[in-house]
Amino acid sequence: MRKRAGCGGRWWQLGLILVLAGGVLPAQGATSTDNAAAFDQLAGRLDRGEIAFTSQGDLMHLLERLQRDVPPGDARRELRYQYLYCVIGPTETPQAGIAYANRGLAAARRIGYVDAEINFLFCRGSNQEGVPDTKAAMADYDAAIALARRTENNQLLADGLTWRGRLQSVDGEYAKATVDLLEAQRYYASIGASKQEQDNLLNIATAYRQMGEYAKARGYFTQALTTGTADGDVGRQMTAHMELGFIDLGAEPPRTDAARAHFDIVVPLARKAQAALTLASAQLGLAQVDNQAGQWNDALKMLDASSAGMAALHNQWSNDMIALQRGVALAGLGQLPQALAAFDQAEQLLHQSGNLRYYGMLLQQRSRAYEAQGNTKLALADLQRAIKVQAALDQRARSDTATLMRYQFDTAQREAENQRLKNEQRLQEQQLASLQRARRWQQLALLLGAVLIALLTWLAIRQIRMTRRLREIADTDPLTGIANRRNIEWRGQRALDRAMSAGKSLAVVLLDIDHFKQVNDTHGHQTGDAVLVRLAQACRDALREGDAIGRIGGEEFVVLLPGAEIASARDIAERLRLTVSDLAFHDLAPALVVTVSLGVTVSHVGDSQFGALVERADRALYRAKSSGRNQVAVAGG
Repeated sequence: MRKRAGCGGRWWQLGLILVLAGGVLPAQGATSTDNAAAFDQLAGRLDRGEIAFTSQGDLMHLLERLQRDVPPGDARRELRYQYLYCVIGPTETPQAGIAYANRGLAAARRIGYVDAEINFLFCRGSNQEGVPDTKAAMADYDAAIALARRTENNQLLADGLTWRGRLQSVDGEYAKATVDLLEAQRYYASIGASKQEQDNLLNIATAYRQMGEYAKARGYFTQALTTGTADGDVGRQMTAHMELGFIDLGAEPPRTDAARAHFDIVVPLARKAQAALTLASAQLGLAQVDNQAGQWNDALKMLDASSAGMAALHNQWSNDMIALQRGVALAGLGQLPQALAAFDQAEQLLHQSGNLRYYGMLLQQRSRAYEAQGNTKLALADLQRAIKVQAALDQRARSDTATLMRYQFDTAQREAENQRLKNEQRLQEQQLASLQRARRWQQLALLLGAVLIALLTWLAIRQIRMTRRLREIADTDPLTGIANRRNIEWRGQRALDRAMSAGKSLAVVLLDIDHFKQVNDTHGHQTGDAVLVRLAQACRDALREGDAIGRIGGEEFVVLLPGAEIASARDIAERLRLTVSDLAFHDLAPALVVTVSLGVTVSHVGDSQFGALVERADRALYRAKSSGRNQVAVAGG
């Protein structure tokens, strides 16, 4: 879902607008059925962020046509229109937007329309940002993400992660923001949402900029500017210019001329597009450039223009930075009492917003003003506080870097393991294909004549034996002797197809050895292999007749439980957990204890892909591991 234009959210990011695609509105005089189809097509494109608008008038015209296409009495489509209006439409104040979202939430919950409930949470959260109330906004985004995960709606899950990641980035939680945005990127890629994938790259680049990774961020934004210019995408151009301007401002030393050039480009673009929030934010950026250049009066003029623009939109989020920059300009003009009053106002606002980075900037600027006033005691106090704030920021930066590196390492390790298994599978399939080709040639040779019958019979028997052996190799994990990934996934799909046809259930258990890397690192890979073999045999022996187990990763196993309901599946999973915890490994290593975490799910009506069950079980497994490991977690929803 595209972000709201003109209210909610911080700065200019939510004020971006793109070019309206032509020919998307339905013709007049259509039937109710035609209207429903036209509504679904247009609403779907808006949901996916494929359509935007060049002005407020275009937006209102689009929403009016969409509303006219709602079939009379169709409660779900009416709610869909309302949440689209709530997210992208105009509102007088953030408080009015919150009230609108609350009404929509109540209606969506009454009829059980979860997708609408999620989108109204997005809308309310964005308006909470405009109040500003970041805690309430974060709570709304958390609730929306939880709903999207529960209903397994990857589109809305990615949207929610984007909303939350962007807010975390603004609040200085850069590592959390980056992890959320990268996860959103993975979901967008999985559903083929290339447009939203491209848009989210800008959010990721913004997080990198705020973390101080200017070179990496500049590369992203320069690329975005190139593609936005080529596509005529005004919003992307404004995003790139604004961010490149802030990167130039944050450079050491600041590149004020380059920053001014970027902001100067945004101003006419925003005026033409009637993007009032973007215009006000660009003016605030220019005020910072003027302060950097010592052009204090010009800075005050820009701050007045920006403040008026924000006030007209009832947007208070940037008031802290406006007050801070006003104090800098007044101090530069020698108007120290007025400057200190502006700094005090900024301090009050920053205590509300909790932006530690801006607070550190404020303390340094106010310390200079106190020093210029001759009040060395207060100047020293502010300077000492600034040093403490900088230490806290440095600690956060180190923590953010460590968090991001862990995420990147885990992702790379998982991808490397998956690639290794794919390579092994590819080799096995090549061996099987080679044998099948040889078999066809042997069968053809049987037709050559009776004189070769005896020889060819012997060759055929030998070939059959080789085929059986290779099939066993292709279907069996060479280490543990149980089914390999290809075999267990094939059997799982067959079991699901049979269960759906017979109206029965199929339970899937995902089992992962806890801290298995530590076993390998501490006791060696030979011991780790022995643990895998012993665990696989014990689990296979503990299953019912007709159940199956296979190895799908390094220390990860899948168990198929045909006919099992969720309660019995959980009992079997618990039995497996106890079986493993009771295993003795003293002969391998005296102090070695092995436990497992298990995720359980059961098929639902309409399930057709075994991979979907595995994904649900994997999410339950993730909960089990996050909750302390050595336990069973059941997938919900």
